[in-house]
Amino acid sequence: MTKLEYLLMYQKADLKKQQLENNLRTTESRQKLNRITKLLREQQTAIQKLTEEAEGQQNALAKLLSQQDGLTHELELNRSEMETLEADEEVTAEELTEFRQDVERLNREIGRLEKDVKGLLEQLERISTDFQKARALGGKAKKEYDRLKAVCEVEKNESAASISAATKEMDTVERQVDPTFLAKYKKARVHHSMPVVPVVNEKCSGCNMSIPMAVIKKLTSQETVLECENCGRILYYQK
Repeated sequence: MTKLEYLLMYQKADLKKQQLENNLRTTESRQKLNRITKLLREQQTAIQKLTEEAEGQQNALAKLLSQQDGLTHELELNRSEMETLEADEEVTAEELTEFRQDVERLNREIGRLEKDVKGLLEQLERISTDFQKARALGGKAKKEYDRLKAVCEVEKNESAASISAATKEMDTVERQVDPTFLAKYKKARVHHSMPVVPVVNEKCSGCNMSIPMAVIKKLTSQETVLECENCGRILYYQK
């Protein structure tokens, strides 16, 4: 056999292995597993985001409640002091007016804080509802994930012998391929599933780029392979 024939035989074995692996990756169970894995990750991300949001809102709520307690305490002190001043005949009207203004200000601030607290409690309730939904959906997805993963493991085990045989076939042929040809093949294989293609109608059958006549003459004059300047695939002339 010629060097080119060994290279083509190697590619044939490689394509066979690729097909077996692709069949395994594209089973109905594997495709469902990929979809449920994506859904599971989305729910995990949503749960993490909701947890962080809840922590932030709880911290904000604790801060508001602390401010509210402080203002309420200050309001009680002001009211008590104002009652004492009102009983004092020597207190001026201006002083009483100032205390009343302070009490009104504190009431307004407390009222604003109560609205903010109410808003935060509503947000926390919404977060809690979303969290429970995400957990329920994530739990359901996890059960389906476990089931599909077990099915895919069975499929993998059933295909293992065929893939192993294809790998051994590649290894056997590889020892007979010219090292220079093999290096070119592996370089092109990084980007193309079929690295070796024939020149058809003076064009690379991989990317359809026209091949100069000088290159075609080199391919036809001797057993050699050249790389397509456009796509990098290995070219050979097929009589």
